[in-house]
Amino acid sequence: MKYIYSFILFTFLFSQTSTLSLTGFGEYINTYDASSVGIADSKFFNGYPDRINFSSCSSYWKSSFSNLIMSIDVHNYTLESDNLVSNNFKMLSFSFPVDDNKAVSLGMNPLLRSNITVSEPDYVFIPSQNSPTGDPLAYNTDYSFKGGISEFFILYSSKITDKISFGFKWSKLFGTSKYKYFLNLYNISFDSNENILYDFNNIESFINNQKYSSDKYNIEFRYDLKKYELILSYSQINPLNISFTPYFDTLGDLNTENYYIDDNLYERDFGIKYKLNENLGIIYENHFYNSFNSYDFLNILNNNVTNIKSNHLGIYSLDYKKPNSKINKLILRFGLYEKVYELNNYEIQDKGITFGLGINYFDTKNFVDISFKFGNKNFTNNIYNNENYYQIILSIVSGEKWFVNERKE
Repeated sequence: MKYIYSFILFTFLFSQTSTLSLTGFGEYINTYDASSVGIADSKFFNGYPDRINFSSCSSYWKSSFSNLIMSIDVHNYTLESDNLVSNNFKMLSFSFPVDDNKAVSLGMNPLLRSNITVSEPDYVFIPSQNSPTGDPLAYNTDYSFKGGISEFFILYSSKITDKISFGFKWSKLFGTSKYKYFLNLYNISFDSNENILYDFNNIESFINNQKYSSDKYNIEFRYDLKKYELILSYSQINPLNISFTPYFDTLGDLNTENYYIDDNLYERDFGIKYKLNENLGIIYENHFYNSFNSYDFLNILNNNVTNIKSNHLGIYSLDYKKPNSKINKLILRFGLYEKVYELNNYEIQDKGITFGLGINYFDTKNFVDISFKFGNKNFTNNIYNNENYYQIILSIVSGEKWFVNERKE
């Protein structure tokens, strides 16, 4: 395993995710909304009094419109001299009111994702006495990890009393992954100056095909005390069903085997907002995520993230525009966050800073938000050097009175 980690430092050829996609079933994605990412990469708050927060099911009742919701992002990661760039879909959803202060939403988003290729630069030598051909050989290995788990969800959100809001979200988890391993075999010869020459001989491939299926439940309560707003959230995934089909060049597809991961993923979250005045507020959130305790051979590089712990502290400033202005509200956001990823034998410490800008326009129906996240990942095993990254997220909410009557305030 140490050998694999050492060559990863220099061997990213192409990637759409960070080094976190080299663990478990891929990188865990739990924030999709630029409006909340701008406030310390949070989940529950965005600074608006009347806007949906994509990752908070207790907030959807706040909008009296039918909303088309979309979020995309651009990542850039720097590890050693390599830059890893991605353009990713984050979320697509449609929400609509079903009664006063009640709403339903349907949508989908990625949950765990990996799309990365790794190549081994050095050669491993096979002496002639151990070679099947009787001549010295050399080999190296390429790895490709693509796919992950997505969720299709339906949620219900309601304001129960003047102070208490409730949200319930059910998700169907689905997806596939392909973990490809390529063994490149070379003949060895020497030139007149006794330099080693490598002549390609053959390639053998092995592929893990994995198909995922499960359900996820999320329940959330929001308590509003005017100056303070408190949120408690809990989510859990039922046992994960994995259909595992290995493939060998020489044998083809082998029989499919089914595995059930009973040590389930769950997440406990807490958030609090304090309004200094009508235009200014601060937020704090704490999150704990427990990952699947999967079999090593089902994980990428036999490695797994066991827990993720994070703290988030942010501030926002909201500016209300004149009633006849096309722009109704303008908001600025800033925040700091710290995350700790606990793996089998080491930790990843992730610290960052966020900035955000949001505009509410056209009679409060539409929102456009953009956020910038800058961070650094430190690896306690000292095998990786630090990974620096930035992320740009764009989120759009387009609201109309589609198929619904005017709601009373």
